[in-house]
Amino acid sequence: MKKDLDFYIASLSSLFKKNQPRIAHALAKDLFLDMAKDKNILFEIVRRNISSKDFFLQKRINPVIALTVVDNAYITLVAHFWMPLPDRNTEITHQSIHHHGRLLLTSVAPFGPGYNSFIFKKGFAIDPETAETSIHVEKEYHNPLYNHEFIDTHTPHVVFYPAALSVTYAAWTFDQRSWLEKIRKNAFLQKNKARILQILNSFKKLKSAINTIEYFDFYPEGSKIKGLKDRVKYPVGSNDNFIQNFFYILQQIGYTELAELKKISANYPDNIKKQLLFFIDSIEQGKEIHDMFDPMHLNIARINFSRTELLDGLQK
Repeated sequence: MKKDLDFYIASLSSLFKKNQPRIAHALAKDLFLDMAKDKNILFEIVRRNISSKDFFLQKRINPVIALTVVDNAYITLVAHFWMPLPDRNTEITHQSIHHHGRLLLTSVAPFGPGYNSFIFKKGFAIDPETAETSIHVEKEYHNPLYNHEFIDTHTPHVVFYPAALSVTYAAWTFDQRSWLEKIRKNAFLQKNKARILQILNSFKKLKSAINTIEYFDFYPEGSKIKGLKDRVKYPVGSNDNFIQNFFYILQQIGYTELAELKKISANYPDNIKKQLLFFIDSIEQGKEIHDMFDPMHLNIARINFSRTELLDGLQK
């Protein structure tokens, strides 16, 4: 059987359907690694996303550009394109220290030099009065090409910006099967998921079944680590920035299906089409496309801090 993207989507979906989530994450390791080592899979993920309606109309909402691979009742798999900072500093965090609540996460790295990261131990404690958090390092590590990593529920971690474009495939599932999976199977419920979860979240007895985002994030303040009740989010950037950086990604990974891109560009308004054709022409002529950070995504308090600040906060 040809191991194309459909093969991996079908194989992973079947594996996670047949097994309890924690077991499935372990059993899927070889599939994730095989997928990461086949560069054609990365190209197919790109191809399917750029072929989707209105892809090039979106704005850059985060320094990381994310492409969905599959999102069904059993697994969510996303390709994350980690962009370097303008000065290539690798000791600044991309996001606050954070965990994913009830979600299990497997990641594997198919492209690039990778990033540095800390994973912290489970069982942290937050002082309800001061928000000071007792948190301890499990390991500090580098996430190189083809690295496979599993992060358990309620396990804080933090990622630093890479030196150059790096890609990870990130697979999430809940830790246990839940009736909430029905929301993901039903088109109507999925469309109205945000409102439905908002209503359900108002009932305290249901909160344990919902991945309520509260105190999922932490940051250093002097010699302390403090919890954030509400997540600090990046402001929404521009469409122009998204387009330029996406073509930077295409050039960096060696994507060459430019004839199809030209056909796709014809479906967009003239101003967008002009931009797309400009960058397509740049790739064809071998002109370097530079990454461009949106200024509003730089130096955000409690999101972006240095490794030194983090280590200072961990001092006891």
